[in-house]
Amino acid sequence: MKKKLKVFWLIFGLLNLNNSIFALQSGGDPTAACGAMGLMLIVWLVIMVVILAVFIGIIIFIVKWIKKDATARNMPNADSIKWLGLLGLFGLVIYLLKRPDGQIPPMNNQYRK
Repeated sequence: MKKKLKVFWLIFGLLNLNNSIFALQSGGDPTAACGAMGLMLIVWLVIMVVILAVFIGIIIFIVKWIKKDATARNMPNADSIKWLGLLGLFGLVIYLLKRPDGQIPPMNNQYRK
């Protein structure tokens, strides 16, 4: 299904670009070209919003995972270390390199949610 959707957007984008080029080259109405390009702008904005939402989702996941892992390891700065997640994958790597080694102690009921 995802492959079909990607192919649809690719063909849709190429057709709109093609329409605007032909409208301008063949002496057609320039408003048609502007309309086609405006539609492509909307498609581009939707794609950018989706990419931004995925990026924010990854950041939220990393922050929550760091907080959960730091709490499970009984780190004294578990509340403040979670902000490393705002650096994204770079912050996750820093946390993984700097966290204490060893087994995670069994979780108490106060940490389960």
